[in-house]
Amino acid sequence: MTDDIKSIEKEAHRLLEEKEYQKAAGLFYQVADTYIKGRQYQQAALCLAQAAGCWALKAGEKSFYNAAAMYEKAAKQAESARDFEYASLLHKHAAVCYERDLEYLGFSECFYRSKECYRTFLKKSLFHAHKSKSLTRPSQNPSLKDLTRKFISWCFLTFSWILWGYGERPQRTIIFGCLLILGFALLYTCGFVMTREAVVRPKLPEALYFSVVTFTTVGYGDIVPLGLNKAFAVLEAFGGVFITPVFITGLFRKYLRF
Repeated sequence: MTDDIKSIEKEAHRLLEEKEYQKAAGLFYQVADTYIKGRQYQQAALCLAQAAGCWALKAGEKSFYNAAAMYEKAAKQAESARDFEYASLLHKHAAVCYERDLEYLGFSECFYRSKECYRTFLKKSLFHAHKSKSLTRPSQNPSLKDLTRKFISWCFLTFSWILWGYGERPQRTIIFGCLLILGFALLYTCGFVMTREAVVRPKLPEALYFSVVTFTTVGYGDIVPLGLNKAFAVLEAFGGVFITPVFITGLFRKYLRF
């Protein structure tokens, strides 16, 4: 069986050199299917990537849909093989092909998966280095500089994932903003504010109202924070100034493509 697979692979490479891209892609896909049945996911990912490359070469300046679909399948096999760095690269190639074909739903999903796979790769490199696999680079002992760079990248990607799903999940920004408003409202109930009547400890409805006004930086002035609540109000105002344009950017980025 192994000899048969190798001979088919050689034939596929020969057809690729002769620019018989469609036939070569079919053979690479056939070999990949055999590898998948044998649970050899890394080899399957490589063969599917080769098939995707054949479709991309065949497409030229025309449709890249077949290449994108093949890159996406290759990426899923790389994920099954736990090689998340290679999966990230393949998802990125799929996203580029989808974008060229103006298939923005496919682009959005592949772009998101590319970032998510790379974040997983960074996490495994930092916290589970002995389990990390990669087809794109040889295994080596990372330096302190490399580990620091990976940790910073992982922190930024994790924050981006939570805040707006790498720009492809703007609804997360609404949830994040609502949780921020509720959290600060609970903090305000622990301190004091000054209303037009007196200095009081606000109840939750009043605190929610003040939190929304502060988050949106409207500032009616009917409630004035006192003591530690001033610091909370400043922090929430900065959060509102930052999160609101992030939400608008994510919304326009995702939906104005259509």
